[in-house]
Amino acid sequence: MKTAVIISTRGFGVFRRDLLVDPSQVRLIGVFADRDIENLAAEQREWFDRIHVVRCGQDDPTPMLYSLVDLEEARDAVGALVAETGLEDLSVHCYDEQNMLVAAEIRTHFGIRGPQLEDILPFRDKILMKDLLLKAGVRVPRFGAYDAARFAEDSVGYFHAIVDEVGVPFIIKPTDAAAAEGVYKISDLPGFQALEGDFGRNYEYEEFVEGTMYSVNIVSRAGETVFGGVTEYLVNSLDVPGGKVNADINLIDSDPRVARMVAFADEALDALGRPDGGSHLELFLTEDDELIFLEVAARFKGMAGLAAMQRNYGVAFVNLAFEIESGAESRPYDGEQIYCYDGVVPKTHGTVAELIEPELESDVEMTWKVSVGDLIEKSNSLLANGGTFLVSNKDYEAAYRDFRRLADYRPIRYAQAG
Repeated sequence: MKTAVIISTRGFGVFRRDLLVDPSQVRLIGVFADRDIENLAAEQREWFDRIHVVRCGQDDPTPMLYSLVDLEEARDAVGALVAETGLEDLSVHCYDEQNMLVAAEIRTHFGIRGPQLEDILPFRDKILMKDLLLKAGVRVPRFGAYDAARFAEDSVGYFHAIVDEVGVPFIIKPTDAAAAEGVYKISDLPGFQALEGDFGRNYEYEEFVEGTMYSVNIVSRAGETVFGGVTEYLVNSLDVPGGKVNADINLIDSDPRVARMVAFADEALDALGRPDGGSHLELFLTEDDELIFLEVAARFKGMAGLAAMQRNYGVAFVNLAFEIESGAESRPYDGEQIYCYDGVVPKTHGTVAELIEPELESDVEMTWKVSVGDLIEKSNSLLANGGTFLVSNKDYEAAYRDFRRLADYRPIRYAQAG
């Protein structure tokens, strides 16, 4: 019997246990943070032979970090399994950015197969990531490590030094974050001096790239791509906190951008070591038709987007990755294949007066996280959103027309102050 440890509910929500060829020979063990366990549906809880609820890895986490498990408690839970299960039948699975290093550290500590710590580090440290890609000849934004001490000593001089290196505007962001949390676009000296200076974690600065954003979603097995698909973003993720809908449409496979961008992503993944399973790479296509790397994660895209991908391509992606990682086979996806993409409801600041659904040709499935009367605090994290939605249509051209319509869609109307 195979024993599979699942760390975090994020990304796991679209797993299909009923597609396993022999579910009786797969024992699922859950390791979830105390705030994250609430996201596991009652039906899914029944799939697990055992569930360990552990402390969050941070004492005062932001919403993005709610799912982070305490490394020591998670390691103890897996250690008990190692004592009763042969390593050849034990695997550790994680599809959550915040826990990728935790899962890798546990595998490395016990000698469990799968991506080790050194395999995942290039996907979590954005400076190491771009250093490796630069050496491999992959076009990346100009960048450098942010120095809090230099900011404190001479913010004016430091600002001009960064501008000389990467231009203006430029981006300041954490080297290990995701979902646009903690990212700043700096357009002038006052904006730079308004920063808190010492962020308490490693940050970098990088060139601001003008262009359309895309993501390339890859599944790898033994160094080879077994699936590659591309999504086009409606807006730059930095525009979402200002109230614009964050949506990305899965491009039709015959679109010439797909083959070109998948080849670009393959080159980047090969330079970084390409672990088995899912990866999610973001890039820009500039007006000069240049592809420029943004960042990549060794996991699938966000949950709503992953659900849309499964329906769009007719592939059970988490099951596919799970099979590659554990050896437990799954039957093919058995749902309807239909053009499908996801969107995220942005939140700004104010009291919710009305929730507005989009008027589209396509079918829309809305999942609201806010209600009329709620007071919303502004956040630049894509995880702190007002809801998600799926758009589906059997006609690709109609689906794409609706994608463009979403540029003017504002899902939340706020009460007027005073």
